[in-house]
Amino acid sequence: MTQKFISQNQFKLLYDLADDYVFLMRKNNQSFVYEYINKKAEVIFSESPIGLTLEQCLEEFHSKTIINNYNRAFKENKSIFYQDHHCLFNETLVNETTAIPIYDGETQYILATTKEISRTEEMKTSTYVLESYKKGINGAALVAMTNKDGIIEMVNHVFETTCQFDQRELIGKSFQMINSYFHENEFFEELWRTVEEGNIWRGEIRNRTKSGSFYWVDANVIPIMNENGEIEKYLTIQFDTTEKKRIIDELRNIERTFELITEYSNDLIAITDEEGYLLYSSPSHETILHYDKEELLGTYYLNLVSNDMNHSEEGKKFPIIKENAIHRTELLLKTKDGDTIWTDTCFTAAKRNRDGEEEKWFVVVSREITEKRELEDKLKFMAYHDSLTGLPNRRSFHYDFPVVIQSVNQSNPNVALIYIDGDDFKSVNDQFGHDVGDQFLSIFAEKLQESVDYQYKIYRIGGDEFVIIADQINDYREGFSEIVQAVVTKIQNILKKGWTIDEHCFTPTSSIGISIFPDDGITVDELLDNADQALYTAKKLGKNNFMYTNAVQSSY
Repeated sequence: MTQKFISQNQFKLLYDLADDYVFLMRKNNQSFVYEYINKKAEVIFSESPIGLTLEQCLEEFHSKTIINNYNRAFKENKSIFYQDHHCLFNETLVNETTAIPIYDGETQYILATTKEISRTEEMKTSTYVLESYKKGINGAALVAMTNKDGIIEMVNHVFETTCQFDQRELIGKSFQMINSYFHENEFFEELWRTVEEGNIWRGEIRNRTKSGSFYWVDANVIPIMNENGEIEKYLTIQFDTTEKKRIIDELRNIERTFELITEYSNDLIAITDEEGYLLYSSPSHETILHYDKEELLGTYYLNLVSNDMNHSEEGKKFPIIKENAIHRTELLLKTKDGDTIWTDTCFTAAKRNRDGEEEKWFVVVSREITEKRELEDKLKFMAYHDSLTGLPNRRSFHYDFPVVIQSVNQSNPNVALIYIDGDDFKSVNDQFGHDVGDQFLSIFAEKLQESVDYQYKIYRIGGDEFVIIADQINDYREGFSEIVQAVVTKIQNILKKGWTIDEHCFTPTSSIGISIFPDDGITVDELLDNADQALYTAKKLGKNNFMYTNAVQSSY
């Protein structure tokens, strides 16, 4: 994208204090598009006109009048002056406008300055505004005017201060006075060729001060034409970019240094500013996360953290760290391809004082631990799950049940603990062997899950002993619950259908004991013991029976 001959900030520095309306318009086919407007002009529009055409912002008659005059300026190839009127706040105002054609390569602009005639007396009494305007321009840019041969006729105070030459030493001389001899002759030949053709030249120049030090400027050289379209003078507007280039060069040096350090490292090393925006990323970000460096620089580094993290909100904020202290955490980072990796990440805060101002960075070093996390997750799963059926085990049951109890409320006041023991399962191992017995238990566990529609959690707490935690029981009355009864009946019916292993048909039954929180106990052990006693009573009645704890206790 071609860079404009003047930036928005430069335009505002030059014109925001002006008491006239100032517009920079870009020619677009037969119309003109708003590029910049000054602060005074903003009151004309209800919404920002930037990027819109004159026809989109003004009434048809008014826009046609302006377009005709702007085109006349290009046709005559000189500044033109015209009068028109517009309505503002129910008041009709007569305007005087000066339109200056500007050529920047193939792009054409109009710089239009509009004065309200009806407020001329008011403007005369506001000379302090004009003085502020002049101070604003002189304080922001280095301004010089030369004749058509490049001989300096005028410089402002900022120009003198920056180059350290007095204007009496500069006027009547050429810019050779401040030539640093950094640029080749072809550089200046191209500059002169551009402006002599009537176009604006823009570029960076390194100049030399009177004391011999160097400074960089972002320069605009603008041809000024007379009524006949002939170049009379050249206006040079420069913005000092020395400090900006110093910072950029310094960051580049830091980047080169760290590239040497991190080129062969598999660690993800990043440097961010105080707010967390990325200043440097090591090559490993490309090899591991598949992001190009250009995609990451200037972005918020913690946007790399995946939202799949349980604490994603915490993962999107930089930690508060004392200087030189280290904050260590595990982060789930997302790759460009949509995959994720786990990292062991260390944040270190670094500060330094430069020119009386404190600068702060974060150094972020991440090492991939995806395999380590997967192994830990696998070991954790094995610790809390039965290896044969994949169901949670007794340890998991003792961990989960107190959590379930905490969810009890007035609308769902009870939790049922359903204790299941297979009837005569030992004979399966004895008659068909342990391989068939293991398959039998795995299918039995699947049938239990099918029975509860995977709504409740099922645990294997022993050889052929299983426990179901059924929460949200809101109909338990006088030792009976229709919800629990439905679960038990479905278990019995599904087991009755049976299954086949190695051409052997099985139709197992089970005995079930039920205890209810809080009626039959308030602790895990108490409820489990009571359910076990109810189970024992059910077994004594014969196979495929169930019993509530309440019924057992009532019989004593």
